[in-house]
Amino acid sequence: MGRYKCAYNCEHSSDSDVKYFKFPLYNPRKLKKWLSNMKWKDWTPSRFSVLCIDHFEEKHIDRTGKAVILREDAVPTKFPSDDDKQKKKTKAPVTTRRKRQKPAGAKASQKNPPQPPVTGPPAAKRSNQSKEPSQTEQPAGNKDPKKSEKWRIIVDEGLMKIESFPHFFHGDYCTPQDIQWAPDDNVNTESEDPEKVIEVNEPWQWLGLDVRGPLPQTLNGHRYVLTVTDYFSKWVEASPMESCLPPDVAKHVVGVIEHFGYPVRILSRLPQDIVHKINRELKDQLKVSVALVVHHQQTGSVDLITQQLIDRMVNDLIEEHAADWDVYLPAKVFSLCCKEHSMTMERPFSALCCKGLEPVRTPRGLNLAHSKIQESAFVVR
Repeated sequence: MGRYKCAYNCEHSSDSDVKYFKFPLYNPRKLKKWLSNMKWKDWTPSRFSVLCIDHFEEKHIDRTGKAVILREDAVPTKFPSDDDKQKKKTKAPVTTRRKRQKPAGAKASQKNPPQPPVTGPPAAKRSNQSKEPSQTEQPAGNKDPKKSEKWRIIVDEGLMKIESFPHFFHGDYCTPQDIQWAPDDNVNTESEDPEKVIEVNEPWQWLGLDVRGPLPQTLNGHRYVLTVTDYFSKWVEASPMESCLPPDVAKHVVGVIEHFGYPVRILSRLPQDIVHKINRELKDQLKVSVALVVHHQQTGSVDLITQQLIDRMVNDLIEEHAADWDVYLPAKVFSLCCKEHSMTMERPFSALCCKGLEPVRTPRGLNLAHSKIQESAFVVR
């Protein structure tokens, strides 16, 4: 199952109800205190490195709002000493042996049949997901839960090499709803380097593009879902696709732009070579010279709640309508956009379509290079 892993590798970081906090990368003084208390040499946190709530004293935690956050002066202080680490290492083998002895006793009573495993080991998951679509796909209409097809968001393989990167980017999406992801709202825009923070403060300004699949093939031959999300209004556009090739992706992006106008740019975590080909297709089809899609690893973490809503919607579609989920997709997406969003407390339809905004019919100018955008963090205001 996908979740963040505590950078300190503590025992409780594998629990589903643990809260995580990112390192203050945009506040050098504060970051220095965090790393000093950890007492780790030759280690530098990445954008996706996190510490769990167990390392912070209660006086540093703010529980008054809807979400549990850290106070401005919060610094992790609760770390085990060297003696505690040695005790944990000696106790670790004992706990693993006890767990392995349980299945042995279960064999004696054959009246209770063994339950099928809900989740397999990580190695088995990765090997299954690395197969070609033809090896993992099931026939349309197959609703056998034991043979249900696992799908994923197609991302750059380089992102998976980051140890602290959230594993929900390369797993299936039957994830329990009680898992809490590390927040992105702890970015300090008043830091010494504000140029590395990009604010999203208007509808249809910055979008996120994802491709999900392969899904059970429908009668119309569709196996993938392209989603385009507006980070500000939370509006979602979704289109079924027969393949995830750049021409197919570009074709549907053109349709979205023709209807809603040009955004500033579109973020995507697809492989960089695929993003390059998509931009080339968009330039040919739209007759523009601007590269509209930017490869960015924060594509999915800018708006985690909407991502989870889309994942849940896709799961419901393939479970209820495996043979023709593409027929029900438009109604599902429109229903999603007409419900009040928990972040904005507003319906995406109202935020985007009822404000009297005119679609921008020409590419928007931007004084930032793609390399500068990739180095920046996005914050929705």
